[in-house]
Amino acid sequence: MESFRILASADRQLVLHELVERDESICIEELSRKVAARRHQISSQRINDTKVERAQIRLVHDSLPQLQEKGVTNLNWAENEVSLAREPKVEQLFDAAEELESWPPDDLLEHPSRRT
Repeated sequence: MESFRILASADRQLVLHELVERDESICIEELSRKVAARRHQISSQRINDTKVERAQIRLVHDSLPQLQEKGVTNLNWAENEVSLAREPKVEQLFDAAEELESWPPDDLLEHPSRRT
């Protein structure tokens, strides 16, 4: 099923989780910082710029285009913003996500401020 292919990536799961939690558009740079911090399980204030840059490259060249192509997100490249699409297929994606043991990606969502 297409939903499971989308959810197969930790980065895409983290992007989707952030967009659901935020419920508004987010700057790609800020999203990259949040994804990098979650992947490395440290606070977004403590994550180094190299890790943020690597996350942004992965998002811009892989995850975000895939999510946009599948109609899950809306990308505004001119404004460097991304938001969750308001489409029935997004609800179907999250219904499929509920079937996964790894959704939400709890191991990557532990509050980073609790880590040193």
